[in-house]
Amino acid sequence: MKKIIIHKELLVILFTALILRIVLANFYADNILRNEWNMILHNHEISGVFGLNVVINEFLALPKLAEIGDKVLPTVIIPPLYLYLIYLVKLIFNNPSNIADIVISIQIFLSLFSILVFDKIIKLFSKKNSINIILLSIFSFFPMNVFAASQISSITLQIFLILNFFYFLFLFNYNKNIKNLLLFSFFSGLLILIRGEFFLFYFFTIIYFFLFIEKNIRFIMISFIVVSMLVTPYIFRNYQNFDKLVLTKSFGYNLLKGNNPSFKVEGDYEIIKKIQISEKNIKTDNNYEINLDNLFKEKALEFIKEEPLSYIKLYFKKIFSFFFIDFNSTYPNYYNLMHLAPKITLSIVSLFGTVLAIKKRGNYQFLALYFILSVLLFSIFFILPRYNLILLPIQLILCLKCIDYLRKDREFKF
Repeated sequence: MKKIIIHKELLVILFTALILRIVLANFYADNILRNEWNMILHNHEISGVFGLNVVINEFLALPKLAEIGDKVLPTVIIPPLYLYLIYLVKLIFNNPSNIADIVISIQIFLSLFSILVFDKIIKLFSKKNSINIILLSIFSFFPMNVFAASQISSITLQIFLILNFFYFLFLFNYNKNIKNLLLFSFFSGLLILIRGEFFLFYFFTIIYFFLFIEKNIRFIMISFIVVSMLVTPYIFRNYQNFDKLVLTKSFGYNLLKGNNPSFKVEGDYEIIKKIQISEKNIKTDNNYEINLDNLFKEKALEFIKEEPLSYIKLYFKKIFSFFFIDFNSTYPNYYNLMHLAPKITLSIVSLFGTVLAIKKRGNYQFLALYFILSVLLFSIFFILPRYNLILLPIQLILCLKCIDYLRKDREFKF
């Protein structure tokens, strides 16, 4: 009987989540491809090259829609996986006029699958059905999570992948089944293809579990092989285009966007455009983006060296804004109580959970360290509102640690 009740509750959550996402998509969904995704697909159709920058002259190339005869430079800035998804839709549906609608429909269903995976993860940590349902409901109906599925953005796909990454990692920890290891590695590889910096988190995960959980070098070698098989084709593509072994090259871009005299937590794109247009020493060959990114890095480091205390202060301001509020945000509806209230409440509870989890080795400690590492890394660059979504599942599980502590040690009653 208990299983039937749980099943019904999950079905109610899934059905309600589906209806909310469909309704919201009808009002707020992107109805066309926007920004870099539209440019890259358009430029590929015109030139056969997946690229953002179109050559203007010998020393200037800008992100724009190419015209017939324009030279398009291959891009190394954008991680490829989300672009692959959009391009696959374009191929399967034969260049549909409503490509954005199809992508958003896929994202809505990915969002529902994410709910199912998160439900499985919670059950690995807790057998308390009432609390599990509450946490699952928060994840399913978290305002930004509902809204994200209706936008042309990689975040919904990324959440789906990161949940599977954690799920199969924890399953492998409980049961050393080779299938779980292969699936963990498979999703690790995909995450590296959607967020270039994820390789740091992959290595952190491997090192943590090797040192504290499972000291078996064979498992690590198998995982490395699977991940390498997934990322090597794209690295080879980049080597052919740029004569360099590189996955993505956007460190300088991100560093400068988040560390410049505007001192904005969410970063400032205007300085990127200004420097790119004014620079006259970088030739518009295939290595244009790589050389430009190196220039951005140099400019960012110059700014930081000129006022180190100001940028240290900005760094902690970014950390604060991640957990609580960015007082100078320019994002539409950022200050809506429906966004800020759950965000701040969740942060407070999960911070307590992090402190508790850090004390003892195991899955909770791993998640706490992963959470801290993520916030510290993001804050080096800039903090966007959607970054909270990437860590939302971790925060909810850390909240579970806090709740367990209050129930057991403080006799807290719900």
